[in-house]
Amino acid sequence: MKTINTKRFEVGIHDKVEGVIRTGWFEHNELGDEYGGTLWFEDDGTLYDYDGVYMVPLEVLTALKDEGFNVESMEDAHVNNELS
Repeated sequence: MKTINTKRFEVGIHDKVEGVIRTGWFEHNELGDEYGGTLWFEDDGTLYDYDGVYMVPLEVLTALKDEGFNVESMEDAHVNNELS
């Protein structure tokens, strides 16, 4: 498993296993899983779903993008959301 630490979050990405849906998670450094969630990835590394929060925090998306994951659809959700 790969772990990424940002200023406010810890992000974990489970190793890719043939025939198994790749997952990950994120958790706030102070609030823990109260501001965290589960991540689901396509085989090509595209983040396609999440659970636990209204929107995946931009800080988490940036960390995933820096690691080579495709988070474009989730970034678009932030751009198109009045609450961001």
